[in-house]
Amino acid sequence: MAQNEKFLYRQGDRILCFHGPMIYEAKILDKDYQHPKSGDSGPHYLIHYKGWKNTWDEWVAEDRVLPINEANLSRQKQIEESMTKKNKPSAKKIVQDSSAEKGKKRKRDISLDKDELIKKPKIMIYIPEQLRILLVQDWENINKSQMWVPLPRKPSVADIINNYKSWKIEKSKDSDGTEDEVNKGVCFYFNKCLGTRLLYQSERNQYKEIRSKFENLENAQIYGAEHLLRLFGK
Repeated sequence: MAQNEKFLYRQGDRILCFHGPMIYEAKILDKDYQHPKSGDSGPHYLIHYKGWKNTWDEWVAEDRVLPINEANLSRQKQIEESMTKKNKPSAKKIVQDSSAEKGKKRKRDISLDKDELIKKPKIMIYIPEQLRILLVQDWENINKSQMWVPLPRKPSVADIINNYKSWKIEKSKDSDGTEDEVNKGVCFYFNKCLGTRLLYQSERNQYKEIRSKFENLENAQIYGAEHLLRLFGK
């Protein structure tokens, strides 16, 4: 009984739970004073996330569990908003860009400003909730469970993009030829960004090994959906 008194929560309790950087509503299915797999001692709870499949149920330590109250719900909302803002251009930036552009127009006559010639429009990609969940799971697999993605990956990023291009052309029936440009652009950007922006610290040794083993292949031919999703999530 003394051991049970150390649990802050009971079976059946509705709670909030950290999953990677996000906080989700969940229910406690069971509890134990030792993690069934790792053997770590201390209060642990079997969690079912609201609206998720049972395959996502997991045992978590008590420090990942939060009671449902106004403060924690507010915290959950703030985290969600901060994640959303990363994918949206700030209003301040838009105003600044607009003002700067007006200033350039005043200073020029016919000639175009060099900055304007090389300026590229930003494309904002909004990640659906289901894919955000996969991003979180990917983060946990790498940083908590030390489960690295097996490489080379099939289908590769190049395969996925080519398959999408074929589907797009077949669906539209009246291709304007831009599919190849988009295809090449995404692959080029992925190849350049992978080593500097898309890898977690613990993946760098694997990256060095795989690059030395497959020197004739591009990153987009080695890595797959997990790392492509990270690119779109940036």
